[in-house]
Amino acid sequence: MTVQTEAPVEETLEWFGEGGPTKEPRAANSFEHMLTHQGMQQQKEMFNFFGPGDMVPVTAFSYSIPDMPRFHFYHYNDQQEVVISMASEGAPLKTGHVHIQDTTHGVTMFLNKPKAPVMQAYQMCIIAIRMRDAAPQNEAKIFRCSECNEVIFRLDVDMHVGPPHPYYQELPNIRLYADAVDAFNETDRICSACGHHNEEFPNYIAGWRRYTQYIELANRARGDIEKAGAEAGFGGEIAR
Repeated sequence: MTVQTEAPVEETLEWFGEGGPTKEPRAANSFEHMLTHQGMQQQKEMFNFFGPGDMVPVTAFSYSIPDMPRFHFYHYNDQQEVVISMASEGAPLKTGHVHIQDTTHGVTMFLNKPKAPVMQAYQMCIIAIRMRDAAPQNEAKIFRCSECNEVIFRLDVDMHVGPPHPYYQELPNIRLYADAVDAFNETDRICSACGHHNEEFPNYIAGWRRYTQYIELANRARGDIEKAGAEAGFGGEIAR
């Protein structure tokens, strides 16, 4: 059943208190949102709200493949993440489960058997975090030795303000993930504690670098069409 109201947004949001809301409420279908992902465990913002005090929900998914590479790292976040399992099969988090992450937590494909027939197992979830009201808001990507669990690489970044873009903003932690993987893979990845030579992290399967590239390309393309319109005498914004 669908319920519709003719009341304007201002009247339906009086409960926000004096001054009203600072941002317009929005809705999105998390399952349809999966269609815009560039890779597994990528994380994709559901709304373009990344400002101070904003609640930032993202969608993420993974599924089994026969030749799944080792996909494991640790993530530190000043703010705890809330994970809502929207649907799953063959995964530790069952459909409807809610999990509060520790500030430092491991990240994998979250499947009982990631090496299995294609999409035999899957996990689709929403991950939500609240932005702090003021900087800093630190996040870190950490790689530990697969043999002895010693920390062999860590990259910390203040995520309170993401990279500046003129038109379309990006989820800032994805660039951290991509940059950290590139930097980690360029090291010798030899553990100073036990001497084990660790494998490269499979950045290609996650899609993090593709996400940052597409954000940059979308902003560049939007700027080019605006410039072309101005040169043609249209004036103002022509890209809608």
